[in-house]
Amino acid sequence: MPKILAISSQVACGHVGLSAIIPALQALQQQIIALPTILLSNHPGHPHVAGNKIEPSLLEGMLTAIEKNGWLSDIDAVLTGYCPTVGHVEFAKTAVETVQRHSPSATIICDPIIGDDAEGIYLDIAAANAIKRQLVPLADILMPNMFELGWLCGKSLTTTADIVEAAREMPSSETVVTSVPWSEGCLANLLVTHEKALAAITDIQSEVPKGTGDFFSGVFAHDRDIALATSRTEVLILASLKQPHLSIAGSASRWLQAAPSVTEVI
Repeated sequence: MPKILAISSQVACGHVGLSAIIPALQALQQQIIALPTILLSNHPGHPHVAGNKIEPSLLEGMLTAIEKNGWLSDIDAVLTGYCPTVGHVEFAKTAVETVQRHSPSATIICDPIIGDDAEGIYLDIAAANAIKRQLVPLADILMPNMFELGWLCGKSLTTTADIVEAAREMPSSETVVTSVPWSEGCLANLLVTHEKALAAITDIQSEVPKGTGDFFSGVFAHDRDIALATSRTEVLILASLKQPHLSIAGSASRWLQAAPSVTEVI
């Protein structure tokens, strides 16, 4: 079975980064190779947190061992996520190029985890610029939120037309823009290509645990269906409200059966 290689953060407790992506893909019976850029006790939003970055040299050694074992010949997609330093961005670029030598048809998906409207840029600015220069140009599919898309294109995005125009300026053949304000009480995830633009709509919820964006990127990487990934994420959110962590395994029987979200052509 083809595999997905994912590069992002990981936590010992909770479901963010790889700790959301791995159980999501395993529930979908998808094989995954996971390389953590940082290992933490839990998401930093909790009162106490411990952990550290994984040295890029260690990741390079792990990737080399995986390559020598012959496990990169059937990679369906590479998903790059949280890269805390320039060294991690450079490692992610190396990983993409290594996979492309063995699996030239692999789809390269970049989730440029840089910042959001609430916090602005929360990544080291040198790492953010490295993502823009080194990973974004490699992506077949780019998955920024609205803030990240605006930062990448250097524009203020206020309308849907602005977002679609900015997405079409990206070098990727597809851009998925997440958590776009839509009609009252709703958000949309937009899928934009040069030929079409589609909005998958979901209700806004409060008291949602961290990690929904990572879950969404994981399930989207599996079959690249924005309506299905949006609905699966919405079902998971409803099953996890007011909990400290996402209920990925506990609600799998529900989100795996989710019908595609309502979509609108833009």
